[in-house]
Amino acid sequence: MEMILTVTLNAAIDKRYVVENFKIGEVMRVKECNCTAGGKGINVSKVAAIAGEKVLATGFVGGHAGAYLEETLEKAGIASDFIHAEGETRSCINIFDSVNRTQTEFLEPGITVTKKDIDAFLLKYQELVRQSDVISISGSVPRGVDETLYQKLIAIAKEAGKKVLLDTSGKLLEAGIAAKPSFV
Repeated sequence: MEMILTVTLNAAIDKRYVVENFKIGEVMRVKECNCTAGGKGINVSKVAAIAGEKVLATGFVGGHAGAYLEETLEKAGIASDFIHAEGETRSCINIFDSVNRTQTEFLEPGITVTKKDIDAFLLKYQELVRQSDVISISGSVPRGVDETLYQKLIAIAKEAGKKVLLDTSGKLLEAGIAAKPSFV
């Protein structure tokens, strides 16, 4: 069975609050709350696992929230191999107004990674690419990562003869496209 490696450098705990008639500046009572492991690449991992594919999630996590994210993936049967950085993995809040049928999102910026963290990730990534058949690189990056890192990751995967998928935006997308991923 082929293995899919998913890269989520800015992983998150996704929290969905269901409220009735959301009003700015008011105290809102949450009717329902759901917390899941998130970030675009983690979402790719979840879908691939549901489809019966062998998947391994990697990227950066930090603190108690990062440990919770790893635990959540493990319970879902998704293998992971993350670099642990200082700080707390971010939370992303989605407020769903069940009366007006609207959504409002608050996306935290995430942890700040160091050159040492990035170097450790690059070593791990090279090893994981060798074990994988397809690499999916998705989402935003934490502070401390420049817009060329995805370009480097794509080049490493292509050099190893692997298919690589890219799902991001802005300068990360522009730089990534220059590395000619298999799919954008």
